[in-house]
Amino acid sequence: MDSKIEEALKLQTAAGLEKCLRKLTLVSPGDWRLTGVRVFSGQVREAVRRKDRKTPPGAVIRVKIKGEPPFITALLFDPADTGHISGCFAEGAFYGPLSKDQPEVTIIEIGNIVLNAMANSLLKALRKTAIPSVPAYFKGDPGAMEAWLGAGPDVFTTISVAFTVGREGRSADIELLAFLPPSLAAQALPG
Repeated sequence: MDSKIEEALKLQTAAGLEKCLRKLTLVSPGDWRLTGVRVFSGQVREAVRRKDRKTPPGAVIRVKIKGEPPFITALLFDPADTGHISGCFAEGAFYGPLSKDQPEVTIIEIGNIVLNAMANSLLKALRKTAIPSVPAYFKGDPGAMEAWLGAGPDVFTTISVAFTVGREGRSADIELLAFLPPSLAAQALPG
């Protein structure tokens, strides 16, 4: 991949996500921090099964971006962190009486917010507009997650954004992924 295109994708994505995470930190009880942005080429399988990830993902929220060509964004996390991540977004008192499903509903909304911030940053770098789908949630092993994300032999330009969310001495690692067709990624322009 051209280093100028890679740098444009990294800079635009980092700028948009840092802004989003700062806002989340200001309005929620959690501390949301960007820890890294990478751009690489590979299959969905390679991105989901990365060996350097601190904890293996077991849950994913997906938003499809319906443009020309379309692309997929995904939030990967450990489902054991669902309650913690949700609690970093809003106080329990904010919801009123909590149902047992509330943390999963909340994490879907978190996914909606951060995945749209990522998609908007990428669309800005690509000088395009598109419509995001409603977020969808899935839990399963890496193979099932890959199939659900549409894994196959295709190679994508993958943008990976790692961040942590912490509260009261506990933190969780989250990763956002965008899978861009190479023809779309090649349209990224600096600035």
